[in-house]
Amino acid sequence: MKTIYLVRHGESEGNASLIYQLSDSVLSSRGKEQAGFISERVAKLPVEAIIASPMPRTKETALIIGERIGKPVEYSELFVERRIPTDLRGKRKDDPEVAPVTAAIFKFDPPDFRHSDEENFQDLKARAGAALSFLEKRPEDHILVVGHGFFTRFLMARVLFGEQLTGKECERIMGTLRTSNTGLTVLHFKEGATDGIEGPENEWQLIVWNDHAHLG
Repeated sequence: MKTIYLVRHGESEGNASLIYQLSDSVLSSRGKEQAGFISERVAKLPVEAIIASPMPRTKETALIIGERIGKPVEYSELFVERRIPTDLRGKRKDDPEVAPVTAAIFKFDPPDFRHSDEENFQDLKARAGAALSFLEKRPEDHILVVGHGFFTRFLMARVLFGEQLTGKECERIMGTLRTSNTGLTVLHFKEGATDGIEGPENEWQLIVWNDHAHLG
């Protein structure tokens, strides 16, 4: 059985200022402190490999963890944050002028809906499937992935509903699941569906969601 530990990056300067982030957003001082806390927690886990989104805020978080546990960091574009519309980047989330765009980009039904140049539901579903396939094929049994809030939530929707995930289901999941900076999510992957005590078990299972006790 394979165990995947998903960690959202520490607080970024964009998070702290309620800005729709640019790709070069870096960790705030609080975010660096949070990364230190999660690194101490990860040090107690049997992590064999660290994979991170190459965006600066995830890269910084992963490098802090990697230094603490003595592991190098690999980077994969599969785990970058969702691409948002160009006309949102750098704008405040509480700006009333962006409210209609914000509402539009969370519309996943119909699944082919696209406001402008953002990743839509179909794009995200394909990337989430590719990310899970990538992790399935890795030789390690314990992998840490340092990623982002939105895409991690989408990845969980894909785990919970599998290839049958629909836009309508995803809208409900994304409105329910939340992620904290450096929150820890744990997945298990067991090749081949089996019958468990409580019925059929999927290959991918969500074991822990957004545990941030280390920030307590």
